[in-house]
Amino acid sequence: MQSGFYKGVVLVFFGAMCFATKGIFAKLAFRYDVDGLEILMLRMLFSLPVYVAILLFEYRKKPAPIRKTDRMNILLLGLIGYYLAALFDFLGLQYVSASLERNIIFTYPTFVLLMSWIFFKRRITLVQWLAVAICYAGILLAFYSDKTAYASDNLMKGTIFVLLSALTYAFYLVKSDVIIYNIGTIRFTCISMIISCMAVLVHYVIVHGFNIFNFQPEVYYIGLAIAIISTVLPSFLMTRGIALIGSSNMAIIASIGPIATLFLSVYLLQEHLTLGLIAGTILVLGGVLLISLKGKSQAISSAK
Repeated sequence: MQSGFYKGVVLVFFGAMCFATKGIFAKLAFRYDVDGLEILMLRMLFSLPVYVAILLFEYRKKPAPIRKTDRMNILLLGLIGYYLAALFDFLGLQYVSASLERNIIFTYPTFVLLMSWIFFKRRITLVQWLAVAICYAGILLAFYSDKTAYASDNLMKGTIFVLLSALTYAFYLVKSDVIIYNIGTIRFTCISMIISCMAVLVHYVIVHGFNIFNFQPEVYYIGLAIAIISTVLPSFLMTRGIALIGSSNMAIIASIGPIATLFLSVYLLQEHLTLGLIAGTILVLGGVLLISLKGKSQAISSAK
């Protein structure tokens, strides 16, 4: 039992570290004159065969049918939770620093909390409201720090895009619980990602046509790295890790993600590390951890 917990901790830690590289790779790709949709297309293009192969393996191992209602819900959630969330994220990364993007994305538990209150009438405690306020105070602090340290004419536009990414991803998490229980985590992840990949590829063809062979070689290498290191690998590491240690513990360990992005962006991208950004990151992490710990204690209390 204890060895399984430690294994889960290791899996979540490395999953969070892999996720933390996404913004770094995207920023490196932007240096080669590509936009957010183009690098997102390459990410999905290289990810698609992997998810298809894993899904086929799952069906050969356990060929269970999926109910019609679940199929419709998976289609909807795949489009919202992975296509829109990813699109908003990569569009936002064009205008904000990698560190600010990771801080904003990491606020998704606050949106999950608010949506659970709206959709399921789950009570939000005073401590949780305080945690939400702390998170957004951290975002404001990081935003104004980015405004002074990071040259961007569309910082507000980028911030809104990344906030929309966090919001759509939170909606996906809130609505996916029952479906994941019905069809299994691996199959749900694969099908959702395949739907998202196809949607991104269609979007790209509409905007840019079939022009996918004219990028510089470095762009393809970065696209492959985002697909494998920042997408496929962490999606299964985190999934398996959550199964072993639970979502509350996952949120605590995954807090290494924004910190890793912060230091990677300074080391690899030469972004400025300001006191405001550090303080904003601490506030965001503190708020998210407070929500996670409070949620865990509520679950224990309700179980008694």
